[in-house]
Amino acid sequence: MKFGLYCDWKGRSCIDLTKTRRFHNPILALIVVCSFLGAYWVSGAGFCRASGEDSLPLPQEDKGFGVTCPPGMCRIPQGILMGHRDMALGVHFVGEQGWIVGNSGLCLKTEDRGKVWTKVPFPDDESYKDVFFVGQKGWIVGERGIIQHTEDGGKTWNKQTSNTKQSLMRVFFTDGNKGVAVGGDGTILRTANAGGSWEDVHLDWNMLITDDLVEMGVISINLYDVFFLTESLGWIVGDAGTVVCTVDGGNEWSVVHMGPFPPLFSVCFRNDQQGLAVGSHGYSIKTEDGGGSWERFKVGTENSLFKVVFDKDIGVAVGDLATIYKTVDGGTTWVEVPSNLPPPYPWFADVWILQTDPRKALSVGKSIIFGTDITTKR
Repeated sequence: MKFGLYCDWKGRSCIDLTKTRRFHNPILALIVVCSFLGAYWVSGAGFCRASGEDSLPLPQEDKGFGVTCPPGMCRIPQGILMGHRDMALGVHFVGEQGWIVGNSGLCLKTEDRGKVWTKVPFPDDESYKDVFFVGQKGWIVGERGIIQHTEDGGKTWNKQTSNTKQSLMRVFFTDGNKGVAVGGDGTILRTANAGGSWEDVHLDWNMLITDDLVEMGVISINLYDVFFLTESLGWIVGDAGTVVCTVDGGNEWSVVHMGPFPPLFSVCFRNDQQGLAVGSHGYSIKTEDGGGSWERFKVGTENSLFKVVFDKDIGVAVGDLATIYKTVDGGTTWVEVPSNLPPPYPWFADVWILQTDPRKALSVGKSIIFGTDITTKR
């Protein structure tokens, strides 16, 4: 919010108090402005349109979701509001400790399962896309191939050499040493020594991209998510409905699904047979035979879905326009979870299922950290 700009609690109008005729005395105007800001800081429930930045290469439109809170964070019944320019893109928990990363060097940490978040200062303003921890070891990936690494639970961070300038969208580690990161232009990076060195896994995309895709103008595939069920068994998804699979821990990868389909942004497997992937405009596919074959299914929305996660039979999918869907039967049926937020609605880029009772999903996205109960069937 610009200094001196007051927005009503429903975001219906904005008035520049420093330019209204009744305040000829600038000191008096300053006092009134500060009073309004103080009232909104206490309420923490105001919304006002504010332009933001694009979070490329996530392919959604910036919905302009903003808050009236001064710089910092303020609590609402459903969660926490951040600054209107903050875009949270990745979240990860180890026990009660959790991390959130996002644009412009955004990094938040909690020690109590998300009740209180504190900002972690980073020396740069890179756009961070994802975060992953194994015990005290952690990795953050982002634009221009940046990889940050910690060995001490986030007390200190150091850059690792990725040998790529492509944006890295997601990272996944199967233990404290073996991990895979994926990103733009078909980038797949692999490490076996905690990121001490990263190896580019070469796939000949020129040969893999089908003729019908080339005729449509598709000459490269961006990869958006990576997931491992075991140390050996993993999947990657990306543009053109691409699903790539490994059975040897990431040494070799095979394309098992690709065609004139919308992008897939997230993939998750409940077990070695049942998995699903979600993507643009509600496009979703599932497999019941370990990825050998895939078929369409409907979560229940035409909004883009950016992340899907499972914890046994409980699953959550989140996406554009504050979309949240949950399942408690392993994905057979999905139920929409209303956000009860006023428009303009934020998008959610990532979600984590907290080990609490009742079970809670923590969604992160445009200017917001959002909690929902997902245990009940309705």
